[in-house]
Amino acid sequence: MMKEIINLIEKFEQFNSWVNELEKVDEDLFFTPINEGKWTPAEIISHIIYWDRYILEELMPQMRKDAKLESVAFDVINQPASEYASSGVTKTQLIQEQIEARNHLVEVLKEKSEQEFFDTFVLNGEEIDRYSGYPHSLFNYISAFVWHDNHHKEQIETFLNKNQNS
Repeated sequence: MMKEIINLIEKFEQFNSWVNELEKVDEDLFFTPINEGKWTPAEIISHIIYWDRYILEELMPQMRKDAKLESVAFDVINQPASEYASSGVTKTQLIQEQIEARNHLVEVLKEKSEQEFFDTFVLNGEEIDRYSGYPHSLFNYISAFVWHDNHHKEQIETFLNKNQNS
């Protein structure tokens, strides 16, 4: 089981290598919506920063065996994240903040025991995660965020591939 945890943390941490590559992206393109009515790459990265901080500061401290957790509505985090990305912050600043937020979260994850990764809890009144079909645990939660990272990474890469070549 420890090997699975180590692999999960490595996948979660690897997102930073990809984020670092975004330094090469044109500043204007980084602040251009990926589609009509959609976020910019900057807003997407900001959204991930805000979620990483929320997980670290609010949720993880409560993730204990049989705990009953309530997560905020997505917009409570997504709205300020979107506003921050449009506040005049630079691409480099956002990238650095993402790397710092993820590194901080990874450091704390590395200190967790195997038991802590698999202790189950209730999240928003649900014992079973409706997306994965598994009980809520720190392991399952971080796995969902690896999927979430990859989902946004694909969105940004598709957008960049379309727009950097034209």
